[in-house]
Amino acid sequence: MKTLVLLAAEGHKPPPLVDIDGTIFVQFGIFIVLLFILTKFVFRPYLAMLKERDENIDGARAQAAEMNEQTTADVNSYEDKIMAARKEAASVRAVFREEGENEASDVLGKARAESDAKVESSRQRIRKSADAARLALRTRADRIAKEITTKLLGREV
Repeated sequence: MKTLVLLAAEGHKPPPLVDIDGTIFVQFGIFIVLLFILTKFVFRPYLAMLKERDENIDGARAQAAEMNEQTTADVNSYEDKIMAARKEAASVRAVFREEGENEASDVLGKARAESDAKVESSRQRIRKSADAARLALRTRADRIAKEITTKLLGREV
């Protein structure tokens, strides 16, 4: 059967891919019209949209970079302010500590002076009491000694 088909096809040529006749001009005209329509309504808007998108992306990137720089600057400024505040707080603490130590030493000095004065006053009172007690004891000791000697000797001394 293949042989019959091959024999029948031997006298026949395949049709050309494109007929070059008057319809080629019509096809070319349709192509040009479609090219203009597609360019105006599809290609140009699509390219404009791509360009706008690229510009928006580039603008967003530039804006993000600018915001990043601003944020970095703000963070650095904030850290500088914190460091300055810490230094100021440390100096204020040092001043208050020094004032407190001075006040504590003043209060301690006054307390020592008062306690020394009280101790000295107590010592003087004790000395006076001791002197008075000694005097009283001497007088009494003398009197007791006289009584004992009188009783032992049997006469008054």
